[in-house]
Parts: sequence; C-alpha cells; structure tokens
Amino acid sequence: MSDQQHKLQQLLSENAISEEELAFCLGIEPDQALSLCQGRKKLTDKLARQIEQTFSKPAYWLDGGDSDSGPNYDLFG
Repeated sequence: MSDQQHKLQQLLSENAISEEELAFCLGIEPDQALSLCQGRKKLTDKLARQIEQTFSKPAYWLDGGDSDSGPNYDLFG
C-alpha cells in the first residue's frame, strides 16, 4: 500500500466515511475517489491541497510528510 493510499484510508477511518462520502465532500465522482483510495489513480496537487484543507490536515501532508506532524483538528478524533 502506497503512502497516498495509507493516508487516504486513514482519513476515511478518522472521519468514519466511505469512498463515496469522500467524493461528495470533495465534489468529485465516486469512481474517482475509489480509484484514488485504491491507488489506481494519482492525486493531483490541486486535489491533494483540497483534501488537506477539507479535513484540516497540514499543508503537503498527502505528499509524503510525516503523518503525525502538525496539528490535527479532526472533529471526531
């Protein structure tokens, strides 16, 4: 499992959402979210920043930085 896949799965778990719900949060197609989570499609920089902002993760968190660095403002964690 790639770092991107691991972090996306972590987001789903932390927020208790499915790939389909992730798609709705981001305004993308459910198939695209599923492909991203399964590692079949690579994140664009724009979408990575949108995910980080939407889920209150540090900037560039999805780019391979330490997954525990920076503040985490997860409302449910």
